[in-house]
Amino acid sequence: MLHVTDTLSVNGGQYPPPTQVGSPDVKLAATPTRESMLARVTAVVDAYGTPHERLGLEELALRTGIPRSTTHRILVEMVDLDWLVRQGREYRLGPRALGTIGPDATYAHARMAAADIILELYLRTGMVIHLGALQGGHEYFLDKIGGPFARILRSRVGMRVPAHRGAGGRSMLALLEPEEVDPLVGKNLTPAGDAQELDALHTELARIRTAHGIAYDSPTRIAGPGSGTVVSLGCAIRVLDGTVLSLCLAGETEKVSLERVAPLVRKAADDLAAAI
Repeated sequence: MLHVTDTLSVNGGQYPPPTQVGSPDVKLAATPTRESMLARVTAVVDAYGTPHERLGLEELALRTGIPRSTTHRILVEMVDLDWLVRQGREYRLGPRALGTIGPDATYAHARMAAADIILELYLRTGMVIHLGALQGGHEYFLDKIGGPFARILRSRVGMRVPAHRGAGGRSMLALLEPEEVDPLVGKNLTPAGDAQELDALHTELARIRTAHGIAYDSPTRIAGPGSGTVVSLGCAIRVLDGTVLSLCLAGETEKVSLERVAPLVRKAADDLAAAI
């Protein structure tokens, strides 16, 4: 039977003793090739079902079929190279991996960080929770969670609305300098009322800045099945990379106490900033 008989000196030591060709241990004893390492990294990335998922070492080893000790070494390197981000004992996809999954990758980290926060906010308030991002002069809905009332609201994930028209959008605009606001919202204003609308908007943004960043919408009547009056409020944060995000809550006017909810959304926004 043919045996591998050569040894190589590496850093003053040697590879393990010769191994019989055909033995199942040959692949493990050999130095991993570039291709095999690339395949393993790809397997780790592919193990994630969604960009927002967090997985531990054991689950990643199970999903990839890679031995646990080898998986751990790969994860350490992937964290060092920004393919993954470690959070406690779990790992989520990092900026390098997210850059391969499409244009919404910019916000994937925000959605992951916000997942538990908006769920907890919904459970505590019973209101419909929106996670939004400021995109140009628009509020871009990244996530939405709520009970039966959520079906009545026309908002949906992926929708863009002019930022100055909603509480979430105005809370984000309030984080900008006044001179940054005009070019963003100007194209979304009615041609006949630009000056008046801008003046009114800047007055409102100044009020939001002095009200702990909380923006409110006046009660609005919604038509259709289950119609009623909806009230909403929003609070925004700006993270280190410059992204501006908001949490906006909407609910039936007669069932909502804004005085009770306002501190909750302010704390949730602070928690989101800390999580990101």
